Amino acid sequence: MSFTTAILKTVEYLTPFTTLSSLSAKLTDVPLGRFTQFLIKNFIKSFNINTDEIANKDLGAYKTFNEFFIRKLEENARPLATDCVGVCPVDGTVGQAGTIDNGRLIQAKGLDYSLKALVGGDSNDAQQFENGRYACLYLSPSNYHRIHMPIDGTLKKTIHVPGKLFPVGSRNISNMPDLYTKNERLVCFFETAIGPLCVVMVGAALVGSIHTTWGGTINRRVGLEIKTYENDNLRYQKGDEIGYFKYGSTVICLWSDQNGELPEDFETGLPVKMGRSLII
Repeated sequence: MSFTTAILKTVEYLTPFTTLSSLSAKLTDVPLGRFTQFLIKNFIKSFNINTDEIANKDLGAYKTFNEFFIRKLEENARPLATDCVGVCPVDGTVGQAGTIDNGRLIQAKGLDYSLKALVGGDSNDAQQFENGRYACLYLSPSNYHRIHMPIDGTLKKTIHVPGKLFPVGSRNISNMPDLYTKNERLVCFFETAIGPLCVVMVGAALVGSIHTTWGGTINRRVGLEIKTYENDNLRYQKGDEIGYFKYGSTVICLWSDQNGELPEDFETGLPVKMGRSLII
């Protein structure tokens, strides 16, 4: 186990998740000079980060750990698939993907969760995705952590749902009921050529923050925060960046029935890169 990984795991065991995440956000945004460089180099080695695809390869230019963690890639590092309707918005691993059945999505074998709860509790928001498709994509610490638009679309509404910050690793996914509806999340609704699309950015333990291109960093709060953008004309093209996570988490994409299928190979455990086919 690397030094960086050992620190993270030790703090995780000793600290409540919300406190831990707040502490993580503060520490990883502090310039620590040589120690920051040590952590970054140790992190690269521990998680086998491909530095060849990083836009800024000068590690000394990253003054904080998070500056490196949310690193950008070279312009052509993630080409967009041309044989599909929509592309994968992130690098990660497929947790589950399939059809939304009777308002439920599969979390793991023997566990499912509520579509209505996931999108913030409004029946009308949930109804537009009933019998539609979903893809749950888990980002590990080793992944590129910027989030991109799956298909051309216009932002209509966001709902910030406060919640817990439980880890979203395989152990919790398989044993904790309603994990994705317990954790903090930002639910983003877009209008696209194939109808409504929802991109849900789910927080987790050690996620310092969720950040969007239109609103900046999301501040944790008590109670739902609903924002509408009907008159703002916030339009994004397929592949455009729409946000990022600080540390690992999950993105869940939802789209309506009869407006695109999942690729045949899109199954649990499949490693994916941003830009590959998601909606065909």
